[in-house]
Amino acid sequence: MNAKLLLALALAALALPAAAQDRSPKWGSFEIGAGTYTPDLDSEFATRPGPYERILGGGSGWMFRLGASKAIFANDLGAIEVGLRTGYFQKNGKGLIEQANPDGTSVLVPSPDKTTLAIVPTSATVTLRLDWLAEHYRFVPLSFYGRAAFERYNWWVTGGTGDWSKKGATNGWSVTGGAALLLDAFDPGLARELDNDTGVNHTYLFFDVTRAQVDDFGSGKSWNLSTDGVSLQGGLMLVF
Repeated sequence: MNAKLLLALALAALALPAAAQDRSPKWGSFEIGAGTYTPDLDSEFATRPGPYERILGGGSGWMFRLGASKAIFANDLGAIEVGLRTGYFQKNGKGLIEQANPDGTSVLVPSPDKTTLAIVPTSATVTLRLDWLAEHYRFVPLSFYGRAAFERYNWWVTGGTGDWSKKGATNGWSVTGGAALLLDAFDPGLARELDNDTGVNHTYLFFDVTRAQVDDFGSGKSWNLSTDGVSLQGGLMLVF
């Protein structure tokens, strides 16, 4: 048997639907991840640099997220889930103090005291995940999903002593699109054992893109915590 025939047989085997496996029912999912986030605070100010850039240095920081969802519908094609997510973001900088000039004018200069912006995002989510390719074809171990969420970002600012100098919450919405790599495909035997022992139906690595509009639905009186562009996130997802 020549090499070309062996290669053709191997590709054909990969392209065939995976054998049916006894899996525990899909109850829901749990995920933990991290990604980039840049709040669009300076968009409200005509002058540049804005306070976010001047005080906190601008740029993106890391937002850590975790969430749990309950499947309200699930079959071989995929699942529709409703869930809750939360997380944490923090950015440190130096406060500004007024300094007098010899000509009688004044200017804002960095203070020696540290200031911190902290955000705890909370989300109510609806997710549509398509698992058919990953579950039936070993050649394409990918699931794709989309998510819509109502967002409430709880935030506070602390001064050099650690006391809250300002706090509040801003509401909004977000949409997410992503892909998840099914890790079961690399060791199906271990995946079946994990399912039998713990009820973990599938294990995925996920990567997604989110656009969040968190500005109290256009209110000019609220802090704009929308994403400046989009945020990228990756992590681990367990389907139960």
